Amino acid sequence: MYKHIKRDDRICIALMLRQKHTNTVIGKELGFHRTTISREVKRNSENRIYKVCLADKKDRVRRRNSKIKQRIIENNLELKRKLRQYLKKDWSPEQIAGTFGLTSHMTIYRYIDRFPEMKKYLRRQGKKRRKYGTKANLSRYQANKRSIHERPPFDYKIGHWEGDTIVGKERTLRIATDVDRVSGYLLANLTFAKADDIHSRARRIFRRKPCRTITYDNGSEFALHKMIEQDTGASVYFADPGKPQQRGANENANGLLRQYFPKGSSFATITDKDVQRAVSRLNNRPRKRLDYLTPRQVFESVRFKS
Repeated sequence: MYKHIKRDDRICIALMLRQKHTNTVIGKELGFHRTTISREVKRNSENRIYKVCLADKKDRVRRRNSKIKQRIIENNLELKRKLRQYLKKDWSPEQIAGTFGLTSHMTIYRYIDRFPEMKKYLRRQGKKRRKYGTKANLSRYQANKRSIHERPPFDYKIGHWEGDTIVGKERTLRIATDVDRVSGYLLANLTFAKADDIHSRARRIFRRKPCRTITYDNGSEFALHKMIEQDTGASVYFADPGKPQQRGANENANGLLRQYFPKGSSFATITDKDVQRAVSRLNNRPRKRLDYLTPRQVFESVRFKS
């Protein structure tokens, strides 16, 4: 088994060289081949004098430089340019690696760790994910609701939506979101937190899109769910209170949208055009679960076959 020469070995080498021992004798004493000792002395000597401190320093420099040579991204200007270009488009390292076959996504993360200024382009800006608990929230609108437990088995067709709203600082303004469960295709609009507005929006956005079922959160803004059913032809269901994981696709999309509209931010300072720009970015970003196709590509390709 190959082993490296360490500082203690170098101390012995220096002492034995002063005593005029040959490389063969030194090697036998330390358990190395004579050529290993010869290489060590030649590489780390200065003016034909072998010093322990100098040998250690030269060894550290070589090790550091050898790692730099093996760093794929630093040594490839085109790769570095592509990486920075798509990080600025809010693509994740995994999406970049999967789409372009550049390198392992962990190599990209390690590169970002070496250049902390790049972390601002990550969704969580390098922060570790926090675990969130669920909170019971009893709804005031239990009458005539269909429970998610009545929803038929998923048939993997386009047109099964999950919906909710993202709350702004004012609480009167919200971003209403609907996500297709198959493709992850997102529809979102800036609106008021009123049932009339949610109803009007649903009637408008689903006019020319397949809509088989909609699964909502238990907020009061969805109180006109029966009218939404009449206007869209879809069956509306409601998740259990305090169980956001039952609308996993929508919760994930809302989290992605929060990158552009953080919690506590004012929605009075944005327009629906700002929302649409963020939605366009998300719908045109490749997803691992879609084999690195975009939600738009999957939604539009499957939509016309359904």
